[in-house]
Amino acid sequence: MDKKRKFSIGEISKLTGVTVRTLQYYDNIQLVPLQKSETSRRRYYTESDLTRLQQVLFYKSLGLKIKDITKLLEETTTAEQLRHVLEKQREIFYYKLHDIKSNIAMIEASLAGIEKNDSLTLGNLVQLIISLNKDTVYQYKDVSFDKKSEDTFIEHYQNEEAILEVYWDWKALILEAVAHILNDIQPESEQGQDFAKRWIEMVVSISGGSQELLDVYKDSYKNREQWPKEDRQLIDFTNAFIDKAVDHYLSAGNSDDWRNTND
Repeated sequence: MDKKRKFSIGEISKLTGVTVRTLQYYDNIQLVPLQKSETSRRRYYTESDLTRLQQVLFYKSLGLKIKDITKLLEETTTAEQLRHVLEKQREIFYYKLHDIKSNIAMIEASLAGIEKNDSLTLGNLVQLIISLNKDTVYQYKDVSFDKKSEDTFIEHYQNEEAILEVYWDWKALILEAVAHILNDIQPESEQGQDFAKRWIEMVVSISGGSQELLDVYKDSYKNREQWPKEDRQLIDFTNAFIDKAVDHYLSAGNSDDWRNTND
């Protein structure tokens, strides 16, 4: 007597939260096929089918396509093959994260361009944003750093996500500085000083209180001729505004601790 537990499609739907329509689709493409009873027309799932469905849901939650999931389930997958698939999927998500952060940076620059000036024409800023290369960050792979700098970066940034976070925090403020310059915002103005405060906070944040890491960033800045052209041009364009805004902010008695760390 077959004592294996059997589940109807409705029961599986309730157990997993997957709609009946989706389960029928998985059945049609033989991803998670329903079993057929030998003695009746009833179709059902077994516990092993439920396990297979859970695997499908796991892979799907990671963003894998149905064809890739099918291949993983049909073949005898080794740990190395699974690792390769997951690493590839991680790269896809990193790129999506990178794309999201770049869009946020551009939106923030645009908002800075219209703040307190709703009638402003954004022509120059729009042209700049359209011309930006979102993949500029990846060009830093071709930049040569000395061994000490490389070791310091490796010590503080364990993965690509951390690097993207730092890069887009920096780039968002650079683009905001561009917006202020194009809109003739003065470094000493309220907006300029708000920018200076957030610039200092960004520097403190990305250095994590490490003087060694801060020194590496300073050295990189001094040797910025190695930077990707886009970032080099942006920093050269905004340098004077940033320096004046920060100097004015510090001269007003703000962030003495940061001033001492940065000297």
